[in-house]
Amino acid sequence: METQNPALPLSPWPARAGARRAYHAMVKPIGPICNLDCTYCYYLHKEELLGSTKKFRISDEILETHIRQYIEGQDRAEVVFSWQGGEPTLLGLEFFQKVVELEQKYKKPNQRIENDLQTNGTLLDDEWGTFLKKYGFLVGLSIDGPKELHDCYRLAKDGRPTFDKVYAVRFRRMIPAPARESIRDLGDYSTLTLF
Repeated sequence: METQNPALPLSPWPARAGARRAYHAMVKPIGPICNLDCTYCYYLHKEELLGSTKKFRISDEILETHIRQYIEGQDRAEVVFSWQGGEPTLLGLEFFQKVVELEQKYKKPNQRIENDLQTNGTLLDDEWGTFLKKYGFLVGLSIDGPKELHDCYRLAKDGRPTFDKVYAVRFRRMIPAPARESIRDLGDYSTLTLF
C-alpha cells in the first residue's frame, strides 16, 4: 500500500488563535503554452526554456496535491481557484472535469469551492459552455477592444485574426442574454467577464 507524503506546513508561523487562513494563487496548469501568438505577450516564449511543450503540463499527481493542499491551507467558507495560461482550455474539458472532482473530494464540510478561468475563448464551444455554467465558473474572456484593435494584436499561430472566432454565434449562445448585450460595444475592455 502506498503512503501519502504528509503535507508540509504552508506557513512557518502558527495561526493566531481565532485567525482564519486564506490566500489566493493563480494556477497555470499548462504554463506558457498557447494557441495564439499575441504580439505583446511576454509569457508565450517561455516555452523555449524547457525545450518541450510537454514539460509544462501539470501532472495528475501535482494537480491533486495542489488542490488538496490549497484547500487544507484555508479556513474560510469559500476557496477560489484561478486557472490561467498560456491557454488553459488546451488541456481539454476532461482536465477541468478532473479539477472539479478533486475539489469535491477534498473540500471541507460546508465549504464552497469557486473557479475562475481566463481564456482567449477560441476553443470554447457549447459543451464547454454547459460545463462552465453547470459548475459556476467565472469566465474572463480576453478581448482587446473592438475587432480592428483585437485583430491587430491577438493573432493565431498562422497569423490570422481571432476576433470573429471568439465572437462567433456558437460562443455567444453560452453567454446569458443580458451579458450578450454588453459585448456589442467592447470599447476599452481587455477582459470581459462572462459568467
